[in-house]
Amino acid sequence: MDKLMNRSWVMKIIALLLAFMLYLSVNLDDGASSSNKILNRSSSANTGVETLTDVPVQVSYNEKNRIVRGVPDTVIMTLEGPKNILAQTKLQKNYQAYIDLDNLSLGQHRVKVQYRNISDNLNVVVKPDIVNITIEERDSKQFSVEASYDKNKVKNGYEAGEATVSPRAVTVTGSSSQLDQVAYVKAIIDLDNASKTVTKQATVVALDKNLNKLNVTVQPETVNVTIPVENISKKVPIDVIQEGTPGDGVNITKLEPKTDKVEIIGPSDSLEKIDKIDNIPVDVTGITKSKDIKVNVPVPDGIDSVSPKQITVHVEVDKQGDEEDAEETEETDASVVETKLFKNLPVSLTGQSSKYTYELLSPTSVDADVKGPKSDLDKLTKSGISLSANVGNLSAGEHTVPIIINSPDSVTSTLSIKQAKVRVTAKKQSGTNDKQPDKETSGSTSDKETKPNTGTGSGTNPGTENSGDSTDKPSEETDTPENNTDTPTDSTETGDDGSNQSDENSTPVDGQTDNTSGN
Repeated sequence: MDKLMNRSWVMKIIALLLAFMLYLSVNLDDGASSSNKILNRSSSANTGVETLTDVPVQVSYNEKNRIVRGVPDTVIMTLEGPKNILAQTKLQKNYQAYIDLDNLSLGQHRVKVQYRNISDNLNVVVKPDIVNITIEERDSKQFSVEASYDKNKVKNGYEAGEATVSPRAVTVTGSSSQLDQVAYVKAIIDLDNASKTVTKQATVVALDKNLNKLNVTVQPETVNVTIPVENISKKVPIDVIQEGTPGDGVNITKLEPKTDKVEIIGPSDSLEKIDKIDNIPVDVTGITKSKDIKVNVPVPDGIDSVSPKQITVHVEVDKQGDEEDAEETEETDASVVETKLFKNLPVSLTGQSSKYTYELLSPTSVDADVKGPKSDLDKLTKSGISLSANVGNLSAGEHTVPIIINSPDSVTSTLSIKQAKVRVTAKKQSGTNDKQPDKETSGSTSDKETKPNTGTGSGTNPGTENSGDSTDKPSEETDTPENNTDTPTDSTETGDDGSNQSDENSTPVDGQTDNTSGN
């Protein structure tokens, strides 16, 4: 063996084998590494990770008698595995996160959040995976409901009153510790710029003393709320005062607001205290003539607003030289002659007698052109002009009489119609003639006495010998102006006057009456 080993060719073969083995060793390691890399790459390409957020947590426990607190509403689940399984799981959405509390007693517990309906080929991580829960006995209690609303959210000028809630009480269910925390049970309403009574359904919530909402059950969940909304404005008078100094030689004689009252809007208790807004300043600084000035109306304390916010005040001024100017104006007006038309001036009748009735046929009104100084015409009104027609000397019948105008001496007038038509009717008089048919006495020696009466032309009442002669003469004299226009009428009038005077001033004599009847 030693001899064999001492041979050179043997040693060369051994060296060659060792070199070959070393070569194979190196190449095999590289191949394995490459193979592993290929395998890893293949594995990474077929797997993935999916995160599911807001996965609801289902709780299993005796809901009729128990209340559980501390269970999260949702959890986060991270899934890792083959992509095809991940896609199928996500698409089907039948995975669940749950907590089983059926076998746990009352009190506090640490429980694990479990999952189901997820393939075993997927790795699942749940956050949080452990939760602290409290199991308590279920309890119920009744509470009164209070309407909650912002009174300031009604329309400007209106006020919200006290709310009415129906039903007035609700049942709140929860654990004993939760019910102990209930400080308020409210029905929340939004008035939303209301200007009339609001009636709405409102959700009821239970709140603790810090106004945090409690996780309890309320029955019924909603109630009806009615809130009266009324107008709360009123109108009050205003008063203004002068502020500032007018121009030289100018005096303020009047400050007259063109608005008597303004409307104030605000709380009812503030409105009751205010009856007037006075001392509103009107700045007249430097004013030299009468003018209108706009003034802001101040808002009284406790009042929300005023309407209108601005008023107009007329400022009347008086300055030196005004009297002289007025005199000059009067002189100028006196020198200017103008004509002014007065329409439809009524015509009246004067001088009427109780023995007649009078009717104005036409015209009942007349237009008049009045000419005179401008200053006088400016002052003249209809009441300063009168039109009349004198009927004192008229007898029965229709007549035309002049229309007389009565106006100031400083003006002259021209009428559109200068004459009026008047109808005069004699009133029916009671006298001896009415009695004559009742008396039929025959025989008389007084024929000569009646003839003179007949000859006078006033024969309607010839029975009075003495009074007839005395009354005929004045009648003829009174009617003389009328004889020129209507002689037959005058004759009738005289006779009527004679008969009337006989009735009024004398008593008929039996003998005379008999003589007349006899004739």
